[in-house]
Amino acid sequence: MRHALLTGLLSAALGAPLGAQPAPAAPVQTIDLDPIRCWWRTSTGAVRVGESFSLVLTCAVLENAATTVVPDQSPLEPSAIQLPPFEVIGGERQPDLRSDQRRFFQYQYQLRFVNSDLFGKDARIPSVQVTYHIESRVERGESVRGRDRSYVLPSTSVRVLSLVPGDAADIRDTPAWTFSDIEAERFRARVLLVVAALFFTGGALMVLVALVRLVRRGRESSKVERRLLGDGAILRGAARELRAASRSSDVGWNPDLIGRVLAALRVAATIGLGARASQMALSASVGSEATEGALLLRGGWLRGKKVLVSGSATTAAIDGALAGDLAGSARHRQALAALQSSIGLFTAAQFGRGSALEAGSLNQAVADASTALRRLQIEHLWIMRKLKRLSGWGAELRERAWSR
Repeated sequence: MRHALLTGLLSAALGAPLGAQPAPAAPVQTIDLDPIRCWWRTSTGAVRVGESFSLVLTCAVLENAATTVVPDQSPLEPSAIQLPPFEVIGGERQPDLRSDQRRFFQYQYQLRFVNSDLFGKDARIPSVQVTYHIESRVERGESVRGRDRSYVLPSTSVRVLSLVPGDAADIRDTPAWTFSDIEAERFRARVLLVVAALFFTGGALMVLVALVRLVRRGRESSKVERRLLGDGAILRGAARELRAASRSSDVGWNPDLIGRVLAALRVAATIGLGARASQMALSASVGSEATEGALLLRGGWLRGKKVLVSGSATTAAIDGALAGDLAGSARHRQALAALQSSIGLFTAAQFGRGSALEAGSLNQAVADASTALRRLQIEHLWIMRKLKRLSGWGAELRERAWSR
């Protein structure tokens, strides 16, 4: 009885029953990772005596919120490392890279084989020992340093001369990419991406501007006079009109036929002077009786649209062009002179007083005008226009060169 009472009092004083077991600690989740891991990479699989090549050492050490592996990297510096039978002639350390669980550091060495006793054999890069220790972080944020440990770098071989090492798993001579090379490629990719975005934005703006101009042109097309026929088509129509008039003159000249020829001559002379002939689209119901003083030509899709073309050239305007420097080449001046003579003759025949002109003179004027029209048609061919433009550019360049 006394023993039971003492037991109850002791349990009450301690705040827990005597037979109670302590609560088990929560299990600690661990990750099985190598503290340190390293590998070699050579720029080539076979070398000659005295030939320089690159050797890259890459190491990955564990580094997270709980554990940090601290290796002693001083023996790996290019000025301290020794790799006989190879001579270290230079090297550099690359910037470190980090991931969630690892820190990567890298050294690039420049080696040279200096031993002449290994022709046709594998020259093995010696193993290098790296000392490291592990620092673990406790709950209060303090670090606990572990004992020093050693890690032996894996060995690799290089064949002397042009043979492949016997322990090579990959016989392709791929370049030894370093961290700086990877970072440079990333920077280049970002720059190209920015340039592509700028070009894409510029192209989109140009398309937008073109669409806006197209919409504005469509709205203003009703206000601005458009050329329905080109100068070449008008000249061909004028030449057809002269040929038709020449055939009709076999039965005699009349005021209507003279007016048609005069209209064709004025249109051709207007284009020969470098001016634009007036054009007006007509409906299908308009007949030839409403085209006095102008040419009625067809154009557009399948030549189904009637276009009324008229010119304003006179003998005085042609005489002014011939007197100045606006008449162009000698052949062009001859064509304008022939058109001037024909216009003056047919103007006198239509509006003059007195006796009618002889039919022979009118026929000769038509023939001369047809020859002049052929010359104008040749000048308005596509290839002739391009050559004329190129010659104009050449003359302008020569003037600029001489002016300097």
